[in-house]
Amino acid sequence: MAFDSSRLPAAYQEEGPAVTVLGSDHLVTFDYAEPSPVMVFAQRWWRRTKLALKIGAVVAAVVAYPVLTVASNKIDDSHVEIAGQDWTMPEVGVAINKIARELEGAGWAGDRANWHPQARLTAMPAWQVATTDALSDHTRMLSELTVKGGEVDSDLKAATRLLRGVPGEDMRPRLTAAAEALNRYDSRAGRGLAVAPDKLEKLKAEANLFADWAKADRIDLAVQVNQDVVEWPASKADIESFYGAKARAHVAQQMLAVARVTEPRLARLPAVSTAFDKAEQAWGRAAEMKPLIVSNQNGDGPFMANHLASIGFFLVEAEQASRDLAAALEDLPEGALENVASLETRLASTAP
Repeated sequence: MAFDSSRLPAAYQEEGPAVTVLGSDHLVTFDYAEPSPVMVFAQRWWRRTKLALKIGAVVAAVVAYPVLTVASNKIDDSHVEIAGQDWTMPEVGVAINKIARELEGAGWAGDRANWHPQARLTAMPAWQVATTDALSDHTRMLSELTVKGGEVDSDLKAATRLLRGVPGEDMRPRLTAAAEALNRYDSRAGRGLAVAPDKLEKLKAEANLFADWAKADRIDLAVQVNQDVVEWPASKADIESFYGAKARAHVAQQMLAVARVTEPRLARLPAVSTAFDKAEQAWGRAAEMKPLIVSNQNGDGPFMANHLASIGFFLVEAEQASRDLAAALEDLPEGALENVASLETRLASTAP
């Protein structure tokens, strides 16, 4: 349908719309206008900052987890201090302090969820499992030395069982209960309500137990060293063998250290004192190894050593020194401790 111009107002039809034409004199010239240098710099800085933040976020997401994994690997092989603590049996004090150190320090790696960085570790879980297994063996030895009427002490029996890990079960409640059982036994022994082992027999049993640990670990390490195909720098099994041996060496070293506190008169006998020193030093060399990265290479290269062979060599010495200590304790003449005690009494009485 065509537009009907007759419908427009008459004035519009005659004169048309009023149009104002602007001339060039009314316009502002912007030929020489430029952006502010400060704003240009700010815009560039902001674009670059946003790009850097985006790249940093991506890098942090990729790198953070491995860094957290490495940082969570905390193996505490420092000396166990029980000085000033009132223990009937110092060995029990060492065991309880070791348990508390692992639980309240870095935490128990085996209890972590799959997403936790510690769940990716190899060395720390091997160290912790070997530590509690060694404490379980030591507690079982104590229970065998304290049998009364054919019955094993209930607290020592419970601690022996609880210290041995069960696959798929959280260790924190087990270890807490084990520490409580050991503490109850020590308290009852101090009040004469539980059998305390003979000190000399306990030291001989400990020396033989430690020698057995060294022998078993040497065999395990030799198997790993003599593998036909060796991963670089070491396989998971190599790392587990190394830190398992190191953990048992640390337990043995600490138990030998408190053995002098248990019966200081033994250390004053020349043969026993020498054997004590050699055993403590040999176990200390194995316990104090701290490689940054465990290596199981041939050992003749300029960089990578064979840490499994090194700790195995120290364990050879530790085994022999432990056997010698057990023999020195076995060869003590009857009444040797009483003679030392009487000599100390005479020396004390003649002192000014």
